[in-house]
Amino acid sequence: MQFKNTALLLTALTAGSAMARSHIHERRHQHPARAVGDIVTAVIDGKVETWRNTYAGPTAAPEAPAAGGVQNAAVQNDAVAASSSTAVPTTTTATTSPTSTGSAFPTGFGGQTQPTGSGDTYCGNQGIPYGSNIIRIEESDLSKYDYTVSLDGSALTEDYHVIFWNKCDQEDQLTGWYAKSFPVDFTVPAGSIQYVAIDSDSQGGFVGLPASEDIPRNSYGSVLGFWGEFDFANADHDGWSGFDVSAIQAQLASQTNFPGLLIEGNGVISSITTNLGTVTNAYTSDEKAVGGIGGNIPAGRLALNATLGYSG
Repeated sequence: MQFKNTALLLTALTAGSAMARSHIHERRHQHPARAVGDIVTAVIDGKVETWRNTYAGPTAAPEAPAAGGVQNAAVQNDAVAASSSTAVPTTTTATTSPTSTGSAFPTGFGGQTQPTGSGDTYCGNQGIPYGSNIIRIEESDLSKYDYTVSLDGSALTEDYHVIFWNKCDQEDQLTGWYAKSFPVDFTVPAGSIQYVAIDSDSQGGFVGLPASEDIPRNSYGSVLGFWGEFDFANADHDGWSGFDVSAIQAQLASQTNFPGLLIEGNGVISSITTNLGTVTNAYTSDEKAVGGIGGNIPAGRLALNATLGYSG
């Protein structure tokens, strides 16, 4: 699963979504944005598309995580545009302590947004208010949610900073990974496991890095690292889910010195070891135009286990 083509539309407009379906699994990766007025060329689902970019980039408003896959068609010259990067301190506007199911919303989630777009540009549920489709929970509440991610820091020797974002921002632009604040932003203490629940029809991603470092970004503001990408119960694809680990954005910025990540779900594993050592059923820049890598899971509950700092 990946956010590839969308991302490319995003950077073309600017990634995507991993729509899980055994014969049609679309994940679209996220790539850096083009300037307004630029002529953009992208290979999308095997076809060359060209248009003039009118998207000026994400606003300063907080943005959030997405779902499913996030990677496909690559915009030409994006690798050059993304070659420089800077570490930008992440700011947050709210605390993200574990949510109790006894809160205002029975499940802890907010309301659900109406989907927009289709295929590469599909934006599913982003939560009302924005970002309330992704929440922290306690281990004892795992069974109460259909779609969860367990962030396993059991093998870590230092605390990790984890952020989750929605594929789409509040204006249904494919810019969630450019946000300055995120729906879920928290620390996984070394030796611990933390838990996140995600509402149905949500697409997005996450990354975990040492808490002693600022979140790295490329020159356009895109979050870097080895991403975990997810798409839970995609309504545009009959409720299928998908997930993958991706190094595409990191490689486009010529940076691969990041901690590894392994995601397991429903018996399927997608992983990249530290510093891009070993890649298993995961995305690198060589596969940015390929669909179906990672996990493609039929409709139903799905619990993902993510091993932070994975070294093999």
